[in-house]
Amino acid sequence: MNQVQEELERKLNELAKARESAEAVKLAKREMIENVQQSDDFMKLDTLDREGAALIAELEASIREAALALHENSCELPARVTVKNFTVVTISDEAKAREWCMSNFRPALKLDTKTFEKAAKDGTVPADLATVTKEARAQIATKL
Repeated sequence: MNQVQEELERKLNELAKARESAEAVKLAKREMIENVQQSDDFMKLDTLDREGAALIAELEASIREAALALHENSCELPARVTVKNFTVVTISDEAKAREWCMSNFRPALKLDTKTFEKAAKDGTVPADLATVTKEARAQIATKL
């Protein structure tokens, strides 16, 4: 073996050890998290968290509803609440909208690069739009 090959073997062995160590750390973290999540204290806090989030969502919805009702009746709102108007667009038929864009509004269409690249590899895309070349890349085995 020449010096480059020996160095490569040494680095592969080092990488194998580093991967094993990283996997052991991930496993230990996962086990620790599972242990904490199964503790009574965590379960109590998780329940309180979910109940608190539900209460907040309920109060926010109620406040928004009341604020909109006051706004519709031209009543003054508390300083901590505002009502803003938003422009909302709802596309009723996406297929028809896409078809219309094909002939009338191309800027709205986005290129699906993954599909385009596959078509280029299959040879269905003109050569002046995409080139397909071979590129050497080194791949390291998962199991060292």
